[in-house]
Amino acid sequence: MEQCSKCGNISVNEKGECVVCDETASVNPYAVSAAVTDSAQPEFSASTATADKDDYVKAFIGPKYYSFFPHGSGIPKKWNWAAFFLGVFWFVYRKMYVYAAIYLGIGIFLTAAQTLLGIPEEFSNVVSLALGIGAGMLANNLYKSHVDKNIAETLSVVKGSEIVPVLQAKGGTNLVGALICGALLVGIVTLSVVAGL
Repeated sequence: MEQCSKCGNISVNEKGECVVCDETASVNPYAVSAAVTDSAQPEFSASTATADKDDYVKAFIGPKYYSFFPHGSGIPKKWNWAAFFLGVFWFVYRKMYVYAAIYLGIGIFLTAAQTLLGIPEEFSNVVSLALGIGAGMLANNLYKSHVDKNIAETLSVVKGSEIVPVLQAKGGTNLVGALICGALLVGIVTLSVVAGL
């Protein structure tokens, strides 16, 4: 096929008809226009009905896909250093807001229990380390569940070439959210220090 001078698609058949913009064309315009749409997104085959699940996972996660799944989407890495060191900020950064709230809630509850029961300060250090280790061990599996759930929800309501853009919007990262979370935490700590004085 040749390029159409009217619509710009590679869609002119042997009869000189553009099967995309020419209503008299004898070829199914939807089949050809779908092929043209697929060729416009070479990174993912997700715009076709036979898209591989890995394409959807890659679209959702973004460029760090192989950091989480070096052997494919079904086998996440066993340890996540970023989640270990950053904790709640990592969960917010990866748009896992429910897990971030749970992580933060556990930390606040244990800190409050320490204060109310008069437990030594070393306890909070042990708790922080335990939370970090738990996050490091569980983060990638939790993220895989988060990815799978969002992909399933998206596929139930979105079809065709719209799937990949929707997954890219729902997934990826939220740096602004993580920075706001950090600023709020710094504010809370500052207020508690000032109140203690």
